Amino acid sequence: MSHIERRQKEKEDIKQRILDAARKIAAKEGWHALTIRKIADEIEYTPPIVYEYFENKEDLIREIIYAGFSMLSKEISDARQSETDPKELLKILSLIHWDFAFGNIELYQLMFSLEKPVPNEEMISNMRFIESIFLDLANNNKELLHDLIFNWMCLIQGAISIIMKNPSLPHQEGKDPRDIYINMINRFINSL
Repeated sequence: MSHIERRQKEKEDIKQRILDAARKIAAKEGWHALTIRKIADEIEYTPPIVYEYFENKEDLIREIIYAGFSMLSKEISDARQSETDPKELLKILSLIHWDFAFGNIELYQLMFSLEKPVPNEEMISNMRFIESIFLDLANNNKELLHDLIFNWMCLIQGAISIIMKNPSLPHQEGKDPRDIYINMINRFINSL
């Protein structure tokens, strides 16, 4: 490995350590508590080192959000390759969101907060894929398309948010929240 390659690898490693530290701090204290100083302390560097990689906290958070959507995109792409039936695809996509959300709680909350950045190409590509599924389910009725997408997004994100904030709802005692979610998704899909 040449000196230039080694230096580039070191830079990539430091950048990844910064991103990992930010997620670790957010998992403990929440995104609102994240500061460049805390990140620098966590990785045992000074704040100016962090600023070499990110202009400010917002720039760092934007990178984390894009990385999260990239992870989600990979799973969506895998589903796209394995299934062609639109109803089954919708069910799979709904479960991908659930599993991703509860496997990456703080990241999911950040990604779907009101502060998310302008969509990048990957996010736009996923939305077009989701639109194509709903267009097929709506029999190419474009007027119905946006209503269906909006209803589905409200259903999945609303259910995920409610369960995240209230993991043991009294009326659902003893039931697996994921099973309740699957039943809701099935009812939605069967109503189409």
